[in-house]
Amino acid sequence: MVLYAFIKGVFREALAKRILITIFGFFSVLIVLFVFAITNSTVEGLQLMLESGSAGGLKEAVLTFESYIVSGIPMFMLVASMLIITSSFIPDMLKKGHIDLLLSKPISRTKIVIGHFLAGTLLVLVSFTFLLGSIWILVSAKTGYWNVSFLYSILWFTAIFSILYSAVMLIGFLSRSTILTIMINMLLFFPTTFLLYLANTYFQSDQKGIVFGPVAEALLKFFYNILPKAWDLQDVCAQYVTQTPVTNTMPIISSVLFMCVMLSLNIWYFNKKDY
Repeated sequence: MVLYAFIKGVFREALAKRILITIFGFFSVLIVLFVFAITNSTVEGLQLMLESGSAGGLKEAVLTFESYIVSGIPMFMLVASMLIITSSFIPDMLKKGHIDLLLSKPISRTKIVIGHFLAGTLLVLVSFTFLLGSIWILVSAKTGYWNVSFLYSILWFTAIFSILYSAVMLIGFLSRSTILTIMINMLLFFPTTFLLYLANTYFQSDQKGIVFGPVAEALLKFFYNILPKAWDLQDVCAQYVTQTPVTNTMPIISSVLFMCVMLSLNIWYFNKKDY
């Protein structure tokens, strides 16, 4: 009950700061632009859908088009925007006066950390449900094929955010600066984890043009394994959307472990810090 009240308070604060209005306003603009795009007969993907002569062809066309919607660039734009918007939560909480009032309330520091994490995640889940759910309805109504698997993208994009947000919170606790929190975590998201994703893909490929030394390859693999794998999770998301079996669950497991470690460090640091 206490945790619920705290999460509700975070949502009220986000509403007071017009964060919710900003998010839904931005996503509403994206939906309007998407409506304009799918009504434009020059869109190649929709032409393919409308010209498909069989149900199987239509299905494959819709799956392909929806896989583009959840590809790397849209995922980066959506998750990055939410990371930027939520990066101020922890630094603002630690401001003098706010943190004193918060710590005077009968709620443990552990619940404060967990409450902030859940509030940020729920905020993004609602936002992505609004955006991606609207896109799904528009595409499905336009084509007549309702690919329910596309809705998994809401959960996967939220999961990618929550894994990265656990690191956002830690940097926020350490730096108490919104700007530093945004800069460091955006560098972690892109280009760091993206380049490690490309390096791992290269190491697993049969054709290798560039030869890395054993030390360089070991370091790249080490950092790839310990850092979150947002881009691998995007691949898993696309597989769910296109109804392709997922064969590699390692990125999911290691990313969840990274999130658990980050949350544990958040709780430990906040509990030991004297404010």
